[in-house]
Amino acid sequence: MLELLRSKVGRLIIGGHRGAEGYAPENTMASFKKALETGADIIEFDVHLSKDDRCVLIHDETLERTTNGRGYIRDYTWAELSKLEAGSWFDRKNEAELTARATGELISAAPNYQLLPIPTEKFAGEPIPLLEEVLEWAKSVGILVSIELKAPWPFYCGLDFYPGMVEKVLDLVDRYGDEEATSIHSFDHRMMLHCKELNPNIATLVSYGGAIFVDPLGPVRAAKANGYAIGSYWISPELIEASHAEEICVFGWGLANDPLNEATDLRRLVAMGVDFVSAGYPDLVRKAVEDC
Repeated sequence: MLELLRSKVGRLIIGGHRGAEGYAPENTMASFKKALETGADIIEFDVHLSKDDRCVLIHDETLERTTNGRGYIRDYTWAELSKLEAGSWFDRKNEAELTARATGELISAAPNYQLLPIPTEKFAGEPIPLLEEVLEWAKSVGILVSIELKAPWPFYCGLDFYPGMVEKVLDLVDRYGDEEATSIHSFDHRMMLHCKELNPNIATLVSYGGAIFVDPLGPVRAAKANGYAIGSYWISPELIEASHAEEICVFGWGLANDPLNEATDLRRLVAMGVDFVSAGYPDLVRKAVEDC
């Protein structure tokens, strides 16, 4: 089983959020390769199911934001999704940012705001990857993987939008990946319990949103998980202490996507003893951590 506790690993684990989304389009092979290049210990990414039950890597349940497609991923076969591209939107965003900086249109409300790097490399034509493709690559280069099983909002999509997802992901990890280098997390805590029922040796975390819990460790115990992923602002020294007393891992997400301007908060997390953070700029996060 993949060990994520800092007390056992001996260091803070720095993840590449959706790869290295600050340097390349999120959830693409280009982004994962950038994460490896910029020193991430682990790549974190998102999985949805296609119409024909292929595990595809994309964050949103719909295609509009990061591809040239439209509608729900679930409404398309892999053959159809494989023809889409997931890089042009990132190029357009970077070009707009560069223009705004060059013309002086970008004015920050914070006088001491530090501008983040903007990649000049072009990514048009970058495809949506399959889970097995990324698992095979990660195993070949020796980087850890953190898989989020996506669960679209039940209010619109129902409670079982992706039946069989757990079985499919675990099968692909077994066939193409490395169980000892893999963790799985989700906001659907039932899926995490099912993961443990099917494979007690897989590392799992339950994800928390913006709730303030009476018993924050209760969902971890109920799902038989190894830890939880939580927005960094909800982390406190008391929560860390209680978690580590039960050898429960704490994955803090959110702050480190802007490590230059949130270094103080990142240092706060490090001082409290958080085990795992993810970032769109793994190299900048590592520098901020090393400067603590």
